[in-house]
Amino acid sequence: MDWDALDLTGLIGDIRDRFLGPDAEKMVWAFERALATARIDEHLLDYLLVAVVCLVAHAQSETPRTVLEQVFRRSVSDDEWRERYAPLFG
Repeated sequence: MDWDALDLTGLIGDIRDRFLGPDAEKMVWAFERALATARIDEHLLDYLLVAVVCLVAHAQSETPRTVLEQVFRRSVSDDEWRERYAPLFG
């Protein structure tokens, strides 16, 4: 994957169209930081994911598995991902 060539413009536009003010900007901020991390070393994304899940679990007095299950339940279907979101990554 060429992380330096990845352009988030389409995704950011979609986020801003679908979410309201502060929530949209927080999501954009998170994607920009994650992409910056991937550009340093794509393998850091796995570590970042684990760290974030653990921090969320601690903040919510839950387990990492519970956090991931909650995220999974709210996630889009595979078809919606392929049809709507994956193309936004260029």
